[in-house]
Amino acid sequence: MDVLLIEDDEAFAFSLAEYLADREYHLTVVSEGFKGLDEARKGYGCILLDLGLPDVDGIQLIPKLKEIASHAPLIVLTGRDDAHTAVEAMKSGAYDYITKPVDLEELFLTLRRVDEMVSLQDKIAFLEAKEEFVLIGKSRPLEEIRSLIDKVSPHPTPVLIVGETGVGKEVVARLIHKASNRTGNFVDINCSAIPRDLFEGELFGFKAGSFTGATKNKKGLAQWADGGTLFFDEIGDLPLELQPKLLRVLELGEVRALGEGKNVKIDVRIIAATNSEPEVMLTGGRLRQDLYFRLSAFLIAIAPLRERKEDIFVLAEHFLRAFSQRMRRGIEGLSQEVHDVFLHYPWPGNVRELKNMIERGVIMCDGSIIERRHLPLELTRQPQEIIPLQEIEKGHIIAALQRFQGNISQAAKALRIPRTTLRDKIRDLGIQYKP
Repeated sequence: MDVLLIEDDEAFAFSLAEYLADREYHLTVVSEGFKGLDEARKGYGCILLDLGLPDVDGIQLIPKLKEIASHAPLIVLTGRDDAHTAVEAMKSGAYDYITKPVDLEELFLTLRRVDEMVSLQDKIAFLEAKEEFVLIGKSRPLEEIRSLIDKVSPHPTPVLIVGETGVGKEVVARLIHKASNRTGNFVDINCSAIPRDLFEGELFGFKAGSFTGATKNKKGLAQWADGGTLFFDEIGDLPLELQPKLLRVLELGEVRALGEGKNVKIDVRIIAATNSEPEVMLTGGRLRQDLYFRLSAFLIAIAPLRERKEDIFVLAEHFLRAFSQRMRRGIEGLSQEVHDVFLHYPWPGNVRELKNMIERGVIMCDGSIIERRHLPLELTRQPQEIIPLQEIEKGHIIAALQRFQGNISQAAKALRIPRTTLRDKIRDLGIQYKP
């Protein structure tokens, strides 16, 4: 995350920049308040503001900073250790305040909370702007999936969605949630993206003091989904030690935060997805059998794009319209050559790959029609021609005869075939060689 520090203490700014760099935060430092206002316009994930600036009282800057960078949480750094200053800063729009001398670990933990909050806000904004979670296509397999969504949505039954990467498993999960009329959040968890040692705390939350660094109670993702849907993407990567606890959520509707002594009731719909064959996960020991049987009470298998070719051009036209409008380009369609390429391409990345390809085509297109040359290299390469075996053999024999100036005995020896066999091949292949 990019962080802006408005602070005139150079020594403190230098030590903080070094400390945060080791923790993957990039710090930009400005020593004056009014320069800080200009810098804030560039967009930062968080702003750290010292109240004791040389050119202006930091309290006066807070409303202006919130106006310029309304989405960036603002943390006040102050040497004024009094309640009045803190209250005044918070009323003006500050997210939090830290008194000087600053404890760097405390500041880091505050930034982590800010990071989580900003990520959640970005995700909510993305989802609000992206209402059209729909299945686009007219193939029979897609119609069957729509029917399955309609059937299972009203019920709290767990669902397991199986399909290759990029086929739209999360789209199906969101459609089930939307059609279920559940009032809670849709919370998605990428099981392969969360570090193993942090997974339980992220999923179920933790109590302050339950482990080093746990300074405050934290609500888990399962609790955030209360009344809604909890979606586990790549369920085969869920740590084995957590799988019995997820089974408890499925069976009893209970969770227990780290450090807590009792379970808490929640009401969540569980949907899981995987791009692996369930049998492979079971035999490989990645998924407990009892969890699999509970999750797969209702299984939806999504066919890859190469098996539903009718959907390719419906999707392509949809993405073409969307990207053309977004980028304000007057792209009207795809050339016939691109149609032919798309029809015979195997689409290993499925719908996601097609979407990315169309986006690139819209960017690269210098006219109104996307041509083959506007596509990625893997599609612009001509397929390698298959040469008949006889032609290869004929060319090889001619090369041998040329090398030995027409001497059949020497050519046959080099080719490791009898002289009579070489003569027969010269006759059968119609080779007329003159040295």
